[in-house]
Amino acid sequence: MSLWGVMVCCARLSLVSNANKNNWLEKHINDLFTRLKNTSPDNEEDQSIIAMAASWLGRACPFVPHYQTVISKPQSDFRNQLQSCLPSLKIEEEKSLNSLPPVDLLLPDHNMVIEVQGSYHYVNGDYKTRKGSTLLKIALLQKSGFEVIEIPVNRVWNQDLMKPFIDQIKKRTNKQ
Repeated sequence: MSLWGVMVCCARLSLVSNANKNNWLEKHINDLFTRLKNTSPDNEEDQSIIAMAASWLGRACPFVPHYQTVISKPQSDFRNQLQSCLPSLKIEEEKSLNSLPPVDLLLPDHNMVIEVQGSYHYVNGDYKTRKGSTLLKIALLQKSGFEVIEIPVNRVWNQDLMKPFIDQIKKRTNKQ
């Protein structure tokens, strides 16, 4: 649990553009990771935390974590809408990158990840304050060099609210 808390703190700081670098916190991640890496965690949550620590530190994960994949209806709806607007765009679903939990949609030719964020990604489901696990995943993806576009699920329910995200993706993939 200590490793989780330190990583979420680093993630929160890394997502603030003018924050100081987290060297002293990363030292704690390294110390905790070193103590835990030779354990065989039984549950997926502990495996996920150790895998995320390895990713944060740029080290190999000591095991292959197992993640369940679920394609939600909003994710599928957004993917279909995006594919219909950009038929030549290569889109992969539920892809695990760098031992991290799977991303909703990956645009591999553009190093871009699209995450359709349901209410469970937010504190109290308010679509304003993201939970630590969500912040950590986004920070790790960005640290790995991916551009991340987060789409609150309440924007996918309406095509007019979805359009700005499609336009943003068109612009960033140069497919106007």
